[in-house]
Amino acid sequence: MEISRVADVDLKIIEANRCRIFRAVAQPLTAQLIWDDIFQNNRQRVIVICNTVSQAQGLYRDLEALNQDGEIEITLLHSRFLPEHRAAKESYLKDVFAQNWRDSYQDTYQASNICQVLISTQVIEAGINITCEVLHTQLSPMNSLLQRGGRCARFAGEFGEVYVYRTVEVNQENQDLAETDLFEIEENLLSDIPCDSVALLPTAEHTSVNNNIATTTEPKKESFLPYKKEICELTWQVLQAHTNSEHVHNHVGFRIEEEWINLVHRDEDLLTLKRRENSEMEFESNFHDAVFKGDESKAIALIRKVDNRSIFTWTESGFIDDDDEVKDIQKLLPFSVPISTLCKAWRDFQENIGFGDDWIFKRIETPKNKSQSYSQPVLSPITSRDFLIGCYRIFVNPRYIYYDENIGLKIGVDTTGNRFNSPPKPDKSLSNQYRYQMDTYVGHLVLMWKCWRENFETKILRNGESIKVKYPAVRDELLVAGGKFIQTKILPNLAIDETEALFETLVFFAIFTHDLGKLQLKWQQVMRGWQKIAHCKYQGKNPREYLLAHTDYNPDDKAQKDELKAYEKTNKRPNHAVESAFLTQAILKQSLVPFLRNSSLSNDKIKYLCYTVIMAAGRHHFAWAEGFQSADVANLKQIELSEEYDKAIAHSWRCMVRFFPNGDCLHQPSLGKSVYNLKELNLNIFERDEIEFLQLYSLVVRALRLCDQRSVQLM
Repeated sequence: MEISRVADVDLKIIEANRCRIFRAVAQPLTAQLIWDDIFQNNRQRVIVICNTVSQAQGLYRDLEALNQDGEIEITLLHSRFLPEHRAAKESYLKDVFAQNWRDSYQDTYQASNICQVLISTQVIEAGINITCEVLHTQLSPMNSLLQRGGRCARFAGEFGEVYVYRTVEVNQENQDLAETDLFEIEENLLSDIPCDSVALLPTAEHTSVNNNIATTTEPKKESFLPYKKEICELTWQVLQAHTNSEHVHNHVGFRIEEEWINLVHRDEDLLTLKRRENSEMEFESNFHDAVFKGDESKAIALIRKVDNRSIFTWTESGFIDDDDEVKDIQKLLPFSVPISTLCKAWRDFQENIGFGDDWIFKRIETPKNKSQSYSQPVLSPITSRDFLIGCYRIFVNPRYIYYDENIGLKIGVDTTGNRFNSPPKPDKSLSNQYRYQMDTYVGHLVLMWKCWRENFETKILRNGESIKVKYPAVRDELLVAGGKFIQTKILPNLAIDETEALFETLVFFAIFTHDLGKLQLKWQQVMRGWQKIAHCKYQGKNPREYLLAHTDYNPDDKAQKDELKAYEKTNKRPNHAVESAFLTQAILKQSLVPFLRNSSLSNDKIKYLCYTVIMAAGRHHFAWAEGFQSADVANLKQIELSEEYDKAIAHSWRCMVRFFPNGDCLHQPSLGKSVYNLKELNLNIFERDEIEFLQLYSLVVRALRLCDQRSVQLM
């Protein structure tokens, strides 16, 4: 990881007359050490950062035990809080750890002499604009450590001290809690995990977390979970050298941070690249079979390489029928918990209770012969740890889960449940979000292309509240990645500006063609019929003679919902995605193929690049769509287009191409006829030898879906 150089003249602005010093501390980080430092040095703003949630919870409990008289104010923050509780904590922290807290705190809070202490995890490394006088942090890789340090003496004129500890020790009464996330999964289960995933998995044994026991039968090794031991050791060596030098009391500025990053991470990044190359072939094989063929066993193989799992729990019998069937899991809010934590709970469950006498986990799965979107999955017992690792949605016995807004979620056989239930997800029925309004065919494509090119503001739900957000242009999010991928994997002889232009061209055609199937006569008849009802009864727009892309519909209006359901019983809306893919072939032959030939690409490359667009059109709703089979073709026979289809295509082309940098190089396409006899269309053309085009498709369809979603929010 090589940091880009910043001009010396700019550093004066960046450093802003602040001073931040770093020191490595050999002794463990304990609550007593934090407590003593507060009162010996008259601290008022202290931040403590642990590497795992359970260590932060254990340290919080220890410090609370010392704080019997309320001499300090302690806040715990980590990822296992409900959204509303986490939002309230973050709002409070932004006030009391603000830039001008010395000036504003006394006006806002009367007890200005009370020290504010935040105990947190990596969740504050980025995104929360707070500062402190002293930061106590557990050892982590250098890049993460410097991110944490950025929350100390953050603003101009401030002085701060950062103390780094190899280990965290928690008192005996909170030892089980602190060790919840400290569990080693055997190496043979992780040997094929890509390096960027391994960094999120345990690689060492338990941390020593006992402050009261003098001796143990076996000394516990240090754990740097969730980080790799090697990179943490390199970081420690750099910090130790600095601590033992004459510069230990000097400000650690940007140039020193730059040097430390290069010392620690440059060789590690090369090793990461090598590991990624070694695991790439197997990953690509699993990716192909899981994503495009729906092979569940391959999907499980990919899931095993991801650290976190979504867990749910409830106690009310109303959630479960007699046959253990969940009513609607899609409406519940999950917690994300490391698989290592669940594996530890599984081991403890077997050792302490005995498997078969009770249960701790069940898999939440889709019933057989039901669609993936079916909202009533069933619970099946998890009978082995390997089975547990292969699950991604897991139901936890409520007797082993505890939650409150001070400490967050606790899980394990040593935890006494408090009848906590997975809460419902926040209501997302907002004006301008996921509520369809009538949109013409041409207008929809133009808005999507606008979302690709420009930033825009809208309203979304965050932590249950409606807020304004500004989305960046999708182009800014994906163009560089798309260009680099094409250059690295497909066309290494092209310059990066050429591959970025090619990626943008593919996105342009994906947007232009993805809804061609909506120009079908039958599709327009059904949608216009509903829009006339919406206009007459529910204040919808007048459809006039427009060709439509969307209709007015509010899913939270029960009368509308019931009427639409009744309408669709006699007016079945035809599919349009795979039909779009079929029609896309004609568009690409007229416009994209000549453009690619002018770029001197081989016929095979042209064929596969075109298929990334065709697949994006056919699969933009559902990745496992397989295209037309012979039986489907016999039933549908042909695509019949509406009147004025040609004008809609020509109009949308003119409106989009004027804002396309390569527009002058493209021929304006048309369909040329109103009836197409269907032929079988294979949307699984790519085999493993062409995996790079499948991955390119995933980038193109990602851009398409983002533009599609945001164009609805724009209205």
